[in-house]
Amino acid sequence: MTPCMNITALSQRVTQPADNSQTLLNLFRQSDLRTPALVLSRSQISTNYHALRHALPRVSIHYAVKPNIHPVIIDELYHNGSNFDVCSAGEVNEVLKTGIDPATLIHSHPIKSRDEFDKAVSAGIELFVVDNAEEIKKLKHYTNKKLKVLIRYRIKTNTQAVVNLQYKFGCTTDEVLTLAKQIEQTGHQFFGLCFHIGSQCVNNENYIEAIETAHKLIQMLDMEGLNVQLLDIGGGFPIQYIEPVPQIDEFCKPIAEALDRHIRPGIKVISEPGRFISATSVNLITTIVGKSYRDGKIWYYLDDGLYSTFSGIVFDKCQYPVVTANNGEEKLSVLAGPTCDSFDVMYDGLMIPEHNVGDRIMFMATGAYCEVSGSNFNALPRPKYIVID
Repeated sequence: MTPCMNITALSQRVTQPADNSQTLLNLFRQSDLRTPALVLSRSQISTNYHALRHALPRVSIHYAVKPNIHPVIIDELYHNGSNFDVCSAGEVNEVLKTGIDPATLIHSHPIKSRDEFDKAVSAGIELFVVDNAEEIKKLKHYTNKKLKVLIRYRIKTNTQAVVNLQYKFGCTTDEVLTLAKQIEQTGHQFFGLCFHIGSQCVNNENYIEAIETAHKLIQMLDMEGLNVQLLDIGGGFPIQYIEPVPQIDEFCKPIAEALDRHIRPGIKVISEPGRFISATSVNLITTIVGKSYRDGKIWYYLDDGLYSTFSGIVFDKCQYPVVTANNGEEKLSVLAGPTCDSFDVMYDGLMIPEHNVGDRIMFMATGAYCEVSGSNFNALPRPKYIVID
């Protein structure tokens, strides 16, 4: 069951700096605040980025922009020294607004339409990912420059990631050598290897196993004269939603040790974190717009729902910590969205103090895979961002 936090306990949440807590508290209580509102913290973006850099000192960060492509996040990361992982022409265009050299980006989508491929190459992208022979055939079209190509492989593991990113992408390890030779035959450069265990992965053993597999593949490729210059270890580093997760230093320590043990110093290592950077940098403030008593429960209808910011419940399988201002006896409650669709229910069986129409409820860590996957179903307005600090 999703726990509820009182607003006065907000400053005690370890992922939220104290100064941000006070700003959130003030916004939460601001009577003329228009909701739904997504409160975006610049300092939290920077904090998350540097925490991961400290935890993985050998690894260069390429923020995966798909969880949240808000310009402030892109800008803040760019000025902190981050690079970027892009998967579409739209993402490329947004990132290039920073003035970054496109040749330093990684286009990590293993399957690209010819149109998407053309636009990425024309924009100056040089580093791409493939995982099958059909994708390699597309490389033959590009004769004006030599592209650098990584092969994405998968490993056999009972992954504990919330979203299994090995289900749709990644060749088997037995296919790697053949694909590497095919890349070289196109006139382009086999440049290295990559893997992505999954999103919100709580088991660091999966990373270690994938790194050990990379070591074996590198040895095999060395024997064939195929030089691995880069290893991309993906993203998926977990953040705290409802269930506690290890601190990032603790989680990454064995991963860093595995990299030093298995990957020779001449090979550059990068990572593509998305959720870890963006999730806790955004919090959602909503207002109760309706209330009813149905089947022994109190139903609260909010001004945001599954078809908008809470799309992360559907697509990302997340539950976001609930923050309220009311005290008193907790009662069995339901939180539903504003649309006319009965599917639009976010929390059923939540125990919270009783609220009234017009009261506020806040949801923490809504910065990843939330707003980006929502819609304006029922022609309802999407939440506006408020940027703080």
